[in-house]
Amino acid sequence: MTELDIIPSGKPAGAEIRGVDVGRGVAPEVMAQIRDALHTYKAVVLRGQKLTAPQQIAFSGYFGKLERHVIPQYLVPGYEDLVRVSNILDDAGKPIGLVDAGRIWHSDGHFLPKPNLYSMLYALEIPHDQSGKALGETLFANTAHACATLPDAMRQRIQGLRSANSLANVYRRMHAENAAKNRPPLTEEQKREAIHPVIRTHPVTGEKCLYVTRAATARILDLSPQESDALIGELADWCVRDEFVYAHQWQVGDLLLWDNCGSQHLAVGDYALPQRRLLHRTTVGGTETF
Repeated sequence: MTELDIIPSGKPAGAEIRGVDVGRGVAPEVMAQIRDALHTYKAVVLRGQKLTAPQQIAFSGYFGKLERHVIPQYLVPGYEDLVRVSNILDDAGKPIGLVDAGRIWHSDGHFLPKPNLYSMLYALEIPHDQSGKALGETLFANTAHACATLPDAMRQRIQGLRSANSLANVYRRMHAENAAKNRPPLTEEQKREAIHPVIRTHPVTGEKCLYVTRAATARILDLSPQESDALIGELADWCVRDEFVYAHQWQVGDLLLWDNCGSQHLAVGDYALPQRRLLHRTTVGGTETF
């Protein structure tokens, strides 16, 4: 078996995997190693990839059943499993992709009864400043590490608690922070709340992960509004302490994978046209939480 070259970031999250050319096909035993590394480091990057849309979809499908994005108008034409994340405008002056994706700390699909388990972004265009520095970092925090390092008193306090999460709350938070752009109105189904444990068990590894975000978590059940808001803030802040966070600096050809149970992430919006950004994203469905 080929042993992959894995370079950890030095933070609780993040690693680079070298020696894999996804476009040429990946052997099952190598795929298994990539999956293990993803579970260990929560966010892993394979650099220098040259992928077609079908190749990205085929690679992503190894990790589970792919799901369409909740905003389907930004799908790559002809591919229902591939969504554009981009600030590029079409001939009519409208964005071709999600402009504001991930501008507050979140976990993909947190608002769904069966949250997304994995997400993958492939970088086609990356913005740079005048000095050539890449812009638009994505930050990752390891929520299993956050859970494991909680003070004992806090861990005991939140054991068994559940929270209500919704896409409506994501939109509310985005609007409050002026982070929402070109978002269509929500359907009644999209407004529904999903109930999840505050400490979630990873469905593959069995790790305990802190599962509260400022984006989706509207309230913690059985607490007063004041207690709930304070606890959400305290837990959300704990997850994303500076010493927990890995900052991914993008390069064209990056294929970045992350674990949505074991991490939260934030997209930094420090660029604007004519600095162009274009990435293609796939999302893998998950299971009911426990």
